[in-house]
Amino acid sequence: MKIILNTATLRFGGAIQVALSLIHECRHFPEHEYHVFVGEGVARSLKEEDYPDNFHFYSFSFGPVSLQKSRVISKALSKLEAQIVPDCVVSTSGPSYWHSQAPQLMGYNLPLYIYPDSPHFWSLSLYRRLRVLVKRKLHFYFFRRDATAFLVQTDDVNRRLRKALGVEKVYTVSNNHSNHFLAPARGHSPLPPRAEGEWRLLTLTSYYPHKNLDIIPAILRLLEKRGYRKLRFVTTIDDANYQGLVPAEYRDRVINLGRVNPEDCPALYRDSDILFQPSLAECFSASYPEAMVMKKPIVTTDLGFARDICGDAALYYFPKDPLSATDAIIRLVSDSSLQERLIDQGLQELKKFDSARERAEKILNICKTLSWEQTNAQ
Repeated sequence: MKIILNTATLRFGGAIQVALSLIHECRHFPEHEYHVFVGEGVARSLKEEDYPDNFHFYSFSFGPVSLQKSRVISKALSKLEAQIVPDCVVSTSGPSYWHSQAPQLMGYNLPLYIYPDSPHFWSLSLYRRLRVLVKRKLHFYFFRRDATAFLVQTDDVNRRLRKALGVEKVYTVSNNHSNHFLAPARGHSPLPPRAEGEWRLLTLTSYYPHKNLDIIPAILRLLEKRGYRKLRFVTTIDDANYQGLVPAEYRDRVINLGRVNPEDCPALYRDSDILFQPSLAECFSASYPEAMVMKKPIVTTDLGFARDICGDAALYYFPKDPLSATDAIIRLVSDSSLQERLIDQGLQELKKFDSARERAEKILNICKTLSWEQTNAQ
């Protein structure tokens, strides 16, 4: 098959790692010809020279997407498609703002639109909630117009998306940690030397409001009141957000590394002690299986998406409740048997996820099905 892997509009966030993993794994299926539309976010980590001759790369820099920009995107991608004549298109994260002639398998990664019960949504002002609903309506228009089928990462998202869009062709292919985590973590630690008795809580994410990183200073205050001054958070947000998030008096207890390359993430887990994931809405988070494979216990929000992914492999707290989060953290650092139980359970939970290669193989098989269906419908 001749396949377009479309990441043209991706600029930042967890969708970058998902796209990079798929592109990387497609090398193990050399019977296909791959045309990769490379967006700004993917370009920062993609090494084109590492790929064989059946890969062809096309760079794009569209910037933030607007209605006017969507027409520019559609025109540019359609022009290339006419030259390539692919059998199928995989847009790793939609909307793609492009109605391809070939069948298009589109990834769905917008949790707020299908989790209206999210605490984050109801914490927004009325004006912001209305903005979300307007954007939802607009994005759903593009999803329905452009996608032949959808790709999601959990069964819960599958059910919710079918209901929200009124569509049937939604495929679940679970995500996982990347293959960077299969080899022992090597390299110099990006973290400073550890003080005696210090615990490090890793929150590996870009800054978005629904990630709820704003809870961290409140947790630090409560930890300090209880005498826990040797717990430090590790974040990976840009410096402007870090300066706005963390008060000056707590900056010695929040180590911010800025953006971290995917290949450096295993060392970051290796040199941390706990994954702290305060997010209020996710379709999937690779941080969960990454922590599991690196044998790190997890503290996260007691929400459906987190329980769907982690099962019994996490210690849960009430969302947006610093006291509940603090209690969970203290309980974990004080109980070595609990730490071991969560780690062991995490290794069991990992078995339910597809490997990166299995994921790529399933996606390519879906492409075969979609291409066959379109050919036979003509």
